[in-house]
Amino acid sequence: MPYSTFGQVRAVCDTDVTDAEITELIEENDWLIDQRLTSGSISVIGYRRLSRMMTAFSCLLKDPNASGLGEWSEDRAVTLKLLKAEIDEMFKAAQGGIHCCS
Repeated sequence: MPYSTFGQVRAVCDTDVTDAEITELIEENDWLIDQRLTSGSISVIGYRRLSRMMTAFSCLLKDPNASGLGEWSEDRAVTLKLLKAEIDEMFKAAQGGIHCCS
């Protein structure tokens, strides 16, 4: 079962990427999360948030016209920077020093 849904990703990222493409990105990012973190290293809510943030980051990279919504209503560059910082902090908290999206 995926950690997030395309609807949850759309709440963070306004993008022309299709729901099917977002679902594929969720699957890829969830696999990356499972590879980097041991089971139980963060809460279920943490897994969901990490999946949502990583997939929003992927959508922003895939769609040059995408922009951040919700918590981050800044321009694209600022949104990417904030998402990356959030993702990195979550990985650091879960498993000391691991960085993603470099």
